Amino acid sequence: MGVFLGHFGGGLMLLFVALLALRCAKRLGLVFWPAVPARPAAPRWAPGPGALALAALGVLAAQCFFVWLGWLDLGQSGGIDAFLRCFWERFTTAGDSPHYLLLARQGYVAEGDAAKYIVFYPLYPLAVRLVHTLLSPFSVSWEGAALAVSWLCWGGAGAAMLALAGQDLPKEQAVCAVALMAFYPFGFFALGVFTESLFLLLCLLCMYFARRGRWLPAGVLGALAALCRNQGLVLLLPLVYLWLRARRQQKQGPASLALALPLLAWGGYLALNARLFGDPFAFMEFQSAPPWYQSVKWISENLTQHWQMALEYPGLAPFLYHAQLVLYFAAMALLLWGLWKQCPTHWLIWGGAYLGMCYLAGWLISGGRYVFGCIPLFLIGASLPRPARWLLAAVSAFFLWKMGVYYMQGQAIM
Repeated sequence: MGVFLGHFGGGLMLLFVALLALRCAKRLGLVFWPAVPARPAAPRWAPGPGALALAALGVLAAQCFFVWLGWLDLGQSGGIDAFLRCFWERFTTAGDSPHYLLLARQGYVAEGDAAKYIVFYPLYPLAVRLVHTLLSPFSVSWEGAALAVSWLCWGGAGAAMLALAGQDLPKEQAVCAVALMAFYPFGFFALGVFTESLFLLLCLLCMYFARRGRWLPAGVLGALAALCRNQGLVLLLPLVYLWLRARRQQKQGPASLALALPLLAWGGYLALNARLFGDPFAFMEFQSAPPWYQSVKWISENLTQHWQMALEYPGLAPFLYHAQLVLYFAAMALLLWGLWKQCPTHWLIWGGAYLGMCYLAGWLISGGRYVFGCIPLFLIGASLPRPARWLLAAVSAFFLWKMGVYYMQGQAIM
């Protein structure tokens, strides 16, 4: 069964890439294609300041509510004080959180056990250090500064998602896109000491400006995303596609050179590796060593491994290996549906490249958290027919509660 799932999943990705490449060639005028009558466009929506503020507060309230539900399910006593203590402990010490806090306090080192933390990109620790410097006169701890960065960025991501979705979707669907992002089953990572909320905000704003043809801010934001996580490099593909479309319409200008900034920013991270270890790709060696064991493998092999690991470690399967399998095939189904229903091409390029990059990682144990950054899935999901999109939101909310319970129990969700 595992081998079948692996080959099937890898085949779906190859099919999607082939069909998407053909579609891109058609849209860019590289191949002849019979003209197809354009469908009437649905009315778009430009949310005002009030709607953006509600989206920001809404995503924060949604995540806090589900974390509270997860804590209640533990049957603990002590009221709000006990909940806050549990929240602080889980959201500042779980998974990679201590590593980010260490980098924020001390920076990178070239020797000793802490040298392996070069695998974590520098922007989030730098943001935490900056906020801590600003708030230290008020006796705010490093953990408090890190949570402040995450919470502010998560609220900003809610507003940015509403603005981005409104560029291509009518009001109800744009609101649904925000809801799907807020109810993502592993969305609680946005509240903790992780890069998720910062990365989401940067990606959303990058694509928002790119859709408006403002290449300089799009390039700067894409560069910051590339300094946040390696998946930030994926933004290059939809950015270049949108630029080529604008070039055909003679809407490009000198500022379009800023599209090279994400690649230059990643080059800066390689330079940091070279300065510390004498090798620009030293981070790959650390990634492949304990405790991460990650190397690049084809998707089929990785999906097969998820199935085998679920059999070997049934206690971890519901929130790690089974979850990663379900998310992959659900994401592929949405991407293929979006291709069939003529969703915006840059969504599909962005989503397919991001999903592929996540699942090319061998020994993957953070797939649920990584897929959180696949923003086009929320946009495509919001494009489903009305009953289907709200059913998807309800199912996502249910699993957000289930995964939140696991997380508050202290399970190894990373």
